[in-house]
Amino acid sequence: MTTSKVRRIIAFALTAIALIAIVCGIVTLILRNGQTGEDALQSMRLHSVINASGDVETFVAIAEKQATEAAKQEYNEKYKSLPRNDPNRISMAELTKMRKAEAAEATRAMYANSSVDLSAMDTTGLKAALLDYANKLKDYYDAKDEAEKAYRATHEAEARAKAEAERQQKLEAGEEVIGDPVIVIDMSKFVATDEMLEKQAIADEAYLIVGTELKKFYPLIDDETLNTLKPTLSDIVFQPGDDFALLYDRYVEKGSAVALENAFLATLVRHADDIIYAGLALLILALMILYYETLSKKLGLPRIVLGSFFILLCFLTLWFDLSLPALLSNTLVRLGMNSIMVLAMVPGIQCGISLNLGLPIGLVAGLVGGLCTIEWGIPGIAGFAVAIAIGVVIAAIAGWLYAQMLNRLKGEEMSVTTYVGFSIVSLMCIAWLVLPFNSLKLRWPMGTGLRNTVGLDSTNFKHILDDFLSFSIGDLTIPTGALLFMALMCLLVWLFTRSKTGVAMAAVGNNPRFAEATGINVNKMRVIGTVLSTMLGAIGILVYSQSYGFIQLYTAPRQMGFVAASAILIGGATTTRGKISNVLIGTFLFQGVLTLGMPVANVLVPGSTFSETLRILISNGIILYALTKSGGGSRG
Repeated sequence: MTTSKVRRIIAFALTAIALIAIVCGIVTLILRNGQTGEDALQSMRLHSVINASGDVETFVAIAEKQATEAAKQEYNEKYKSLPRNDPNRISMAELTKMRKAEAAEATRAMYANSSVDLSAMDTTGLKAALLDYANKLKDYYDAKDEAEKAYRATHEAEARAKAEAERQQKLEAGEEVIGDPVIVIDMSKFVATDEMLEKQAIADEAYLIVGTELKKFYPLIDDETLNTLKPTLSDIVFQPGDDFALLYDRYVEKGSAVALENAFLATLVRHADDIIYAGLALLILALMILYYETLSKKLGLPRIVLGSFFILLCFLTLWFDLSLPALLSNTLVRLGMNSIMVLAMVPGIQCGISLNLGLPIGLVAGLVGGLCTIEWGIPGIAGFAVAIAIGVVIAAIAGWLYAQMLNRLKGEEMSVTTYVGFSIVSLMCIAWLVLPFNSLKLRWPMGTGLRNTVGLDSTNFKHILDDFLSFSIGDLTIPTGALLFMALMCLLVWLFTRSKTGVAMAAVGNNPRFAEATGINVNKMRVIGTVLSTMLGAIGILVYSQSYGFIQLYTAPRQMGFVAASAILIGGATTTRGKISNVLIGTFLFQGVLTLGMPVANVLVPGSTFSETLRILISNGIILYALTKSGGGSRG
């Protein structure tokens, strides 16, 4: 039997299992949203409430509290007036301890056989009362949420003005101020609205009905006990944000799964969506196995592995009830903030210097531009534009000098660019200590030098792109401005690669000897590509900083060249050929795996450093893989 036939058999088998799982999941999802799901929750809710109400220690605590009050009264009436040397006198502490012990012993004896056999009792009334109480609590919490939102909206301007005034005082006093002022709305003066009070009164009435039904199961429960139990029972019945899964899991934790008539069916109903996710995952796996040869030829093994891993992480986030839309929003933000630095690799690859690991030259130039904007106090989009202009000019000059050196060291570009990148970062660690910046936002309050991290805020260019035309669909937020800017930069680079100079530069990257034989000035094309790559790096770090909300100095840019190189290689580029599509695919995959990997890892292994370890493995592993494919030889 051939390998191809074995793959087809496995693929068809997985497809059959996947379809069965999807159908099963859809059926159980329908059951969950119907009477089956409601019956399961009602049975478990009833069992949880009965157990909590009949907890002996709850009654013991109540009895001890009553005994303490009684002991105080007894002490005042009998023992307080007795002389200290009277042999019948007893201290307040001793009397309280003795009465509490007596009350606890009597209560435990009274409730020793208080377990309830639900099968022998009519639970219809209590189930209905609990369901009604849950609905009334939901109405109350909805009204409370709306009232609090309205209160915050009314007092936001006042809180913002207060925070801004405090921030200004700190600046005038020379204190360190990072980022926008923190808006804190004082909720201590919030007063329940008439609607809240009305909903609460209705919920209280519903609880009284619950109490009446509970007394049929526990005749010894009195009104005071019900008041004591109210917070506990309310938390069991309903909590803000509850859905089927949260309620089900909460009741299982309380040991109420035994109340289910068909535990297996209830488990399937609880995990209906997970069954569908598993079926879809198996279906994708079957398709990948079936078309493995085609995918491996078009995408390559690293992209298949990373793509599969990303898809797996998507399913795991759904399986663990994490917010996939929120994580994908974060991935889109990371795509916008990192893509320009990855795009900077394209001119370097096409001009023949291979992966531009000297990208920190451009990053440093962009950082200087950003610092100048803050120093001069240029706000908003104007400040961002000035920062880009200054960074691009510095990057062009530094890139030209950098290119001249690379032209004299042809064939050793990878090692030279790495050395230069590390060296410029080390050199700037000294420069950041002596550059003549005077803004209190930039300098340490005492001593000399710039801060390690400079916070951006609304007075400069924090989120200037991310917030532009951004919109949300549920938990999915689209950073429209950042993505449009990314698209614009990709378009400009694509147009350049289609120009006469861009085509000549690509010819130099593909075969420098042939390009030279056709009359192309190889050194000139290498200079153009290197300068363009460095300029894009300057723009990229500013886009990164506005999205991140901080400008990071000193050693922060050291590894960014490796991250950018890893992303474009993941996207399908090689050390001799790179395209815009490689940038977009690689950045999305690389950042997506890191974004989804951290929360999934925290669920699987709490407190782990899986995400950082994964970043290092992917960054360095994919570069090593690319070098083995390129052969590591000189092209000069």
